[in-house]
Amino acid sequence: MSAVLPPSGPLLGFPFSGQSKEASPGPTAPAVQSPILSPTFRYGQKRKLSHDDDSDDEMFGSPESSPALGTRSLAPLPQQHHNSVQTGFLNSPQNAGHHHSASKRARTEIIGRPLPLSRQLESLDARTLKAIICSLADKHAYLVEEISTMAPTPTVTSSLELLARHLDRISSAFPYKGDPAGDYAYIRVRPYITDFLDAVSDYTPHFLPPREQQVGNCLQFLDGVTSLVHRLPDWRADANNALKYAAYDELSRAWSLVIREALKRANGIVLEYGGWREKIGKHNELAAGRLQSAVEAVDQGLGNASRRFGRFF
Repeated sequence: MSAVLPPSGPLLGFPFSGQSKEASPGPTAPAVQSPILSPTFRYGQKRKLSHDDDSDDEMFGSPESSPALGTRSLAPLPQQHHNSVQTGFLNSPQNAGHHHSASKRARTEIIGRPLPLSRQLESLDARTLKAIICSLADKHAYLVEEISTMAPTPTVTSSLELLARHLDRISSAFPYKGDPAGDYAYIRVRPYITDFLDAVSDYTPHFLPPREQQVGNCLQFLDGVTSLVHRLPDWRADANNALKYAAYDELSRAWSLVIREALKRANGIVLEYGGWREKIGKHNELAAGRLQSAVEAVDQGLGNASRRFGRFF
């Protein structure tokens, strides 16, 4: 059997792998046609690609069986065969994940859906949010205690600032023209006066004993809220001033309660050295004597304490 020389091209099976014209002649074996170039090959036929083959013998033939293959150029693959190879590439394990994710993104549709609760709540103003929470608490009584526990406790400063905002709405509601102390102006601002005094009635008990244990906080709140009530407008008709007078009566009882509680602690030293006797007297003057019961309570309490201290010393 004659020896077969390997082709001298760079790579077997590529179009530029033909032998050089200057190659020395030598004995050659009878040429065997490649299966692809064989007349029996049909372009419509599909060939199974095997991943287990360690060589390209199945497609191009081995050098022993096709020594003349290196001297020829491969014919272009049929379009159908090219499409099948491309499909196999897309379905290969290396590209399956990318192809699946691309298909999944293509199938994603944008549809309408409601806002998350947090986004819906942040679009509400404080008044609307308050109305929703109060409505839920009215329908479900067990929520009242849970909401009260979760909500932060208002401080003296924050409470007085909120009441001041209520009072500012009264000034904004006055008509531009006309008598500011007349009946027409009173009718215009009365809803805002009622709203302010309702808030005063709700916040005042929160800072009274035994709910509030710090007497200093009680006195500080009463001092601030009484100053706000002084700023309510005075009306020409006495009947229109009834709401303001009723607020003074409520504050007078609150002052008396706090004074009695302060006298129980160190004989009312906080009242004497805090200057509260003078402050309460000033409030009584601005209220036209409607806080007289509070003045009498502090005078009587501090007077009795002075007599006790005098006997002691």
